[in-house]
Amino acid sequence: MWHRSAVVVLLLLAVVVPAPAQTSGVYSRAIPPDKAVLERLNLKVEWTANIPVEGRRDTLSQIQTIDDQIFVQTRSGLLIAGDALTGQLQWFVQLGNGSTADYANAYPVAANSQYVFAAHVTKLHAFHRYTGTVEFVTDLGAPPTTGLAADESGVYCVLGMRSGSTGGHRIAVYNFPRPIAIAEAPKGPGDPKKPPIKDPRAVNPVDNLMTRYAPEGQYRTNLPDVQPASKARSQILETPVGGLAGGRSPSLSVLTRISPPYSLDNGSYTPSLATLTSLRQPYRLKNDFQRDIQQTPSLGVIPPSVAASLALADLRPKNIQPPVRWEYGLTSRILYPVYLTPTRVWAATDGKIVMALNKVDKKVEVFEKLADPISASPGRAGMIGYIPLGSGYVVAVDGSSGALDGGASVLWRTAVGGISNRTPYVTEKFVYAQGDNSGVVCMHRVDGPFMVKDATRPADRTREYNAGDIVWRSDDTADRVIGANNEFVYIRDRQGKLLVYDAKRATDPAKKMSSPLGGIDLGEFNVHIVNTASDRIYLAADNGLIVCLRDMNAKYARPVQIAPEILINRSGYRGVDTKPTKDGDPKKEPDPKKM
Repeated sequence: MWHRSAVVVLLLLAVVVPAPAQTSGVYSRAIPPDKAVLERLNLKVEWTANIPVEGRRDTLSQIQTIDDQIFVQTRSGLLIAGDALTGQLQWFVQLGNGSTADYANAYPVAANSQYVFAAHVTKLHAFHRYTGTVEFVTDLGAPPTTGLAADESGVYCVLGMRSGSTGGHRIAVYNFPRPIAIAEAPKGPGDPKKPPIKDPRAVNPVDNLMTRYAPEGQYRTNLPDVQPASKARSQILETPVGGLAGGRSPSLSVLTRISPPYSLDNGSYTPSLATLTSLRQPYRLKNDFQRDIQQTPSLGVIPPSVAASLALADLRPKNIQPPVRWEYGLTSRILYPVYLTPTRVWAATDGKIVMALNKVDKKVEVFEKLADPISASPGRAGMIGYIPLGSGYVVAVDGSSGALDGGASVLWRTAVGGISNRTPYVTEKFVYAQGDNSGVVCMHRVDGPFMVKDATRPADRTREYNAGDIVWRSDDTADRVIGANNEFVYIRDRQGKLLVYDAKRATDPAKKMSSPLGGIDLGEFNVHIVNTASDRIYLAADNGLIVCLRDMNAKYARPVQIAPEILINRSGYRGVDTKPTKDGDPKKEPDPKKM
């Protein structure tokens, strides 16, 4: 009887135990937070959105807020643009074929006032920001290793080296294709006695369009502009990025003729590739006595493959391609996306080197060897970068100054402790250093008087602070800033709780420690979003749910810009105001062009 009972129990377990395994445990079961719970933190739900994720391997991989838009990337290559104010879908596009075999790393997108740029495998895609219209798609030749950067003149990519080259990474800059300019005919009455004078700017729009998109059977007449290379190029750390680097024999690109047999400059001929008897390198021809009589050019130096060499002979019409402004090869790896100032491209390498290249001719203008490695991508505000170091320091560097002889201009340096392996979060008056198991450290960003409420004194008092002074620090478990406004900072801890801190003062001024004013458990929202564009708080889960929260105060009814604008190009953006007024109406900053 005991054996029969055991058999019955085993059969029941065989039926009951596999049942939970059949339900998908890949995605979280996140739902929008309860209204009553949020009201205790003076928060409310602004909008919610559900992003479609398909299959067990698909999920949200990158979510960014840029100005008045939110960009979402999934692991399957879906790029979605939405309105950050309302959450409405603006457009979406599939990068790649969307199959599980085509899953690739998703790197942060970059945007300027007109376009947004995304990289998928080795393709660079450019879309109009608010319509999703494709501007161009080009092959980078190698997959990117970090996120992209862009300004109003071009897009900046960090790529791996080409085949046959030595070195670590290279920076490639692509200019935008020339836009189609439709000039208007001169207005006003002309002299009837004189023959009409044709304005050279008044071009038929159809003819102008044909010069860019040639119809079948015709050729384009406006070749892309290629800027000449500078004669005085600095060779600091620069290494060849392709072509003849590492090749054993001349490339077909240096041959004086393309019809076989190929002729070299010295007049001798090389055998045609069609006569090769083997595909092993180097290619050789042998006589009847099995002796090597001649070597042919190696296919390894035809960049980058046989397919590319065949593409060079393809005379079919091609799409618009962005011209390459310049490329700079380095002997070391670039750790983080490059960041831009109006005239420079800044990069940090794994060799503890910070360098700045001129945007026009890639001349090295800043080259500095640091004593400590950079532990995360720098934070930005205006022209100043806040660089976290692995030794527990945060260094403020002026990106507009510095030279080869003097190095970068260091404004201040503060020891915050910990590993600081996350990008510092920057607001108008504060910088928040953060790192795994290191907590959050609040520092003053600028010098000057500041009104602070001291819990030990009956009234408020104004104090003088220096830039870099520590205001307060949180517990080690609260180590990720996800948003802020003028009064509060929103931090998540290791358990996924959302904690609210006072942005201006510490709860224990003597020890400069701060405790949260309140918190709620949001552990199901397991995809992290850091909003640096406005005061909104974004929560996301791997099941595709995105929730936008905001402070219930009326002055935050419209998104308010918290951090100073990053000065790359002086061009306006829409949808985000700068400072709220006491009555709740947004107040706009003066136009810098008119100052």
